[in-house]
Amino acid sequence: MKLTPKQIRFVDEYLIDFNASRAAIAAGYSSSGAKVQGSRLLTNVNVRRLVERRQDCLLYTSDAADE
Repeated sequence: MKLTPKQIRFVDEYLIDFNASRAAIAAGYSSSGAKVQGSRLLTNVNVRRLVERRQDCLLYTSDAADE
């Protein structure tokens, strides 16, 4: 299943500080439901996969920079 632009933005924002509520608001979700929406997004398999892939890329990039 393809991710929406909001979901991709959520992932980008989430990887900044791992705060799902803040990331949901920054991605354009309602601030009143940000806590629930952030939690719901993190349980979405496709969103979670993108988070994990991007984390792996960040770790790989960080490790390469240390050498």
